[in-house]
Amino acid sequence: MKQSCFRGLLLAVFLMSLHIAHADDGIDGDGGLRPLITTSELVVGQNRFAFGLLKSGKFLENADVALRLYAIDGQEAQLAAELKPAYQPVELTERVHSHADGTPHVHGADSDVRGIYVAQLALARPGAWGIEVLARQGKGSFETVRFTVMVLDAPATPALGSPAPPSRNLIASDVKDLRQIDTSQRPDIRLHQVRIADAIAQRKPQLIVFATPQFCTSRMCGPVVDIVRTLLPTYGKRVAFIHQEIWQDFAEKKMFPTVEEWRLDTEPWVFVVDGKGIIRAKFEGLVTARELEAALQQVITLGSARDE
Repeated sequence: MKQSCFRGLLLAVFLMSLHIAHADDGIDGDGGLRPLITTSELVVGQNRFAFGLLKSGKFLENADVALRLYAIDGQEAQLAAELKPAYQPVELTERVHSHADGTPHVHGADSDVRGIYVAQLALARPGAWGIEVLARQGKGSFETVRFTVMVLDAPATPALGSPAPPSRNLIASDVKDLRQIDTSQRPDIRLHQVRIADAIAQRKPQLIVFATPQFCTSRMCGPVVDIVRTLLPTYGKRVAFIHQEIWQDFAEKKMFPTVEEWRLDTEPWVFVVDGKGIIRAKFEGLVTARELEAALQQVITLGSARDE
């Protein structure tokens, strides 16, 4: 790939295309290549950047994808990195949720969202950065889409390496009906047994998923709570699994206090916390079991090493 400096018109394309980059934008446009980005919070340093690719209303799976990262400085957009995003398949089980307008949406084995592309972006400074995605399926020609993202000095959500907020989230024993704190079709009581503050006091690692399974506002919403549940048989005895619902009252857009304590303006989020109560991994948007398992393994391994 050519090392080049984009100027003039190309920089204008970057700056004008920001509105197409969000996963909750339901516009398919003219049928050209379109990114649906699940990562809204990017900060100085290393970042997980996840996205889907839409073409003529359909998601591209296992496409040949390249990503170019550009540092925008004044009227120049200088190539900073060339990456090969990995396609991460998502194992979907049938589920039903409601969109923001109240209409039901059934996901099954033939669901439109079957995977995401994930890249690690090293961002050296705050401000605007340009991203160029090139994609093709089979031996076809590459299509290109360009857009800008904004990078912050520091995250608004709890940062990696910082103490987890010691929230006293509601658990199963606090409510008469589990559906008061879990909008899943089949709420799982195993995800509502432990308070975050208590797990920290007990020095037990945690996987905390902030998600509202019933309501979905994005085409890239996925069965994150269901994905988390698949890890319970392997890790349930060593890790506290906690599901925190987002909306205490969806109609009134009233969040649960724990969501506000963690300063979350988007969902879903998954945080992996070690036995000392320190956040070691965080994932915004759709995430795969493979990614979560890698984070859990790291926390468990580090914990075991400290205990020796």
